[in-house]
Amino acid sequence: MKLRYEGAFEANKSPEEIFKFLTDPYKFARTFPGFRNVKVSEEGSFTVNLTVNIGPLRGDATVEGRFTEISEYSYAKVSGRGVGVGSSLNFILEFRVASLNSTSKVYWIFEGKIGGLAASIGERVLNAIAKSLIDDIINNIVKALANTSTEPS
Repeated sequence: MKLRYEGAFEANKSPEEIFKFLTDPYKFARTFPGFRNVKVSEEGSFTVNLTVNIGPLRGDATVEGRFTEISEYSYAKVSGRGVGVGSSLNFILEFRVASLNSTSKVYWIFEGKIGGLAASIGERVLNAIAKSLIDDIINNIVKALANTSTEPS
């Protein structure tokens, strides 16, 4: 089953601050529902371990991702694959960051293809669950950006 969601949000941060957050796997991965841990390889790819709850499917999952395109402070594209609870997800996530007067706006697009047991749940039900998970990630990003200090440590 194919999925596509897109949206935008504003944050009271500079494009540089937002971009640094979104392209830091240690920070970005913590916005995933069910986050347990993240490991980043020397080559720049990252692996996130999660506990998932997709309707009747509950258990452990692993998401592997890599930034495949980056235009510093304005655009990032992550490609990856997730596996767990007898299901799979291939995905692309894109972020564009634009400067507004005193804030920044982030435009995002998520595209994915789900296979395995999760795809058997039914398109309408799975779409609602997947949209809710994506919304949770975006809301967690907004909250994390609002709580991130801009002061030097």
